[in-house]
Amino acid sequence: MSNDHGEELTPLRDRRRAQTEQEIAEAALTLFEKQGIDGTTVDEIARLAGVSPRTFFRYFATKERAALVPHRDLENRVEEMVSTMQPDEPLLPQLEAVWTEVLQAFDNGRSEPGRQLLRVRRLMRAEPALRSTALSLDEERLQALVARLTALTGSADELAARVLVENAGATVRVALDTWAEAIEAGRPVDLLQTYRRCRAVMHDAVSAQRVGQLSR
Repeated sequence: MSNDHGEELTPLRDRRRAQTEQEIAEAALTLFEKQGIDGTTVDEIARLAGVSPRTFFRYFATKERAALVPHRDLENRVEEMVSTMQPDEPLLPQLEAVWTEVLQAFDNGRSEPGRQLLRVRRLMRAEPALRSTALSLDEERLQALVARLTALTGSADELAARVLVENAGATVRVALDTWAEAIEAGRPVDLLQTYRRCRAVMHDAVSAQRVGQLSR
């Protein structure tokens, strides 16, 4: 088989894998919404997704993780943006620009990734196991981002990168929770505006802390 042929097949395999992931995720979300996580088995998820349980476990370690598949196009865009961040410019505004683009892509729950996100956030409110798994995945992704930023800046100060990433990530999590809770309560709010308000609160708190330190 020629290299050219192999190069054509690799993206095809990637697309098929992403499609299978999404099909399993859709099955998991549907069943979790209908009968809860405790009432759902891996066999049921696999059956609804049209795969075997063995195939399920090739993709996911647990049934909770099956509901937390990232949107691949969005993940790739985040990777692109992070790779072009400028190490000689303040990192926090650049991180916030990345998160802003991500939240814009969710289109306030109207786009495909936005609808999936809203379903997951709603489930997380009722299912502690799913929230725990999501927090664990968030931690893994944040650690990877910290490593990326530390390498990007060429700095040995991993603590500084971690503080920035954790603060930016926490602001996003609060915005997502506030957004999902408001929709669930029948008083929908705009996700991007909610994030901007949360971000402003965080900036104000940091500024107030600095002023307090300077006045001592």
